[in-house]
Amino acid sequence: MPEQADILVVGGGPAGLHAAFYAAWRGLRVLLLEARPELGGQAQALYPDKAVYDVPGLPRQNASALIGALVAQLAGLPVEVRTGTVARTLRPAGKGWQVEAEDGRLFSAGSVILAAGLGALRPREARVPGAEAHPDVRTELPEPASLAGRPVLVVGGVPQATRAALELAQAGARVTLTHRRAGFRGRLSELEALDQAQQRGQLQVLAPATLDRLSAEGAALTVDGAAHQVPAETVLLLGGYLPDLGPVLDWPLDWDGEYVPDGPGGQTALPGVFVAGDVARSGGDFKLISVAFAQAAVAANHAVHHVRPDLKVRPGHSSEKRL
Repeated sequence: MPEQADILVVGGGPAGLHAAFYAAWRGLRVLLLEARPELGGQAQALYPDKAVYDVPGLPRQNASALIGALVAQLAGLPVEVRTGTVARTLRPAGKGWQVEAEDGRLFSAGSVILAAGLGALRPREARVPGAEAHPDVRTELPEPASLAGRPVLVVGGVPQATRAALELAQAGARVTLTHRRAGFRGRLSELEALDQAQQRGQLQVLAPATLDRLSAEGAALTVDGAAHQVPAETVLLLGGYLPDLGPVLDWPLDWDGEYVPDGPGGQTALPGVFVAGDVARSGGDFKLISVAFAQAAVAANHAVHHVRPDLKVRPGHSSEKRL
């Protein structure tokens, strides 16, 4: 049986999170699907350490902190989140719609809001000689506690790799972090924590270094021109992400390239299916968080009215409500 809600939001970036908030704030049950293991979309996966300046009322906000605030805003509201869930097919179901995920799970709702951004963010393919010989090569960080006490090699210079190394070290894993360049990306506090952890011997950093080959026992690296063997029961190859709209391009939404044409309220060619954020044609090339927030609020309120015609499209002022 499919999981059911009043409104299904596809995409857990800023647009999806704000759409989920508005729909749930008005009392409807919301299911939020996000392809990655964590919420936040591009902001969390691609530039969590960068400052965002165009959010109304926030002169300067770190992208990761912004996502944290958007998630905190859902507290106490009827929102269920399903991470690691890539939406694939859309079909009519009764008076609403049913979405099937890549893993076969089914979700149904009276209305759907597509807030897929640039698409599902897929980890870059791991292309390392000998990777097929190693028993545990991953491109996403699992629950850190599951690797406690194990030697783990983290490969990458992106913020995701920095955070993974820190979280694994804090969980008790024996971590080696390596990258082809000397520098790592991340928030200033994370980079400072990385230096401190290295000085305390909580983790080892080998950079710049070349990852030559993986084997069943670990990895062969070249560091300062010399061969170096690193034992590793788990290898995390964290090289960032590539967006993929492929899973939803078959939805009959009259696609215009990477955009979904939409009318007033974010309404698409399908009744009860709305769109917001970077994937909405109405936003044009304005791929801005401030635009996405406005589209999400409008689409969510139209979706609420579609599911519950007794509820007006206009939500009223939040200052007049008590939560």
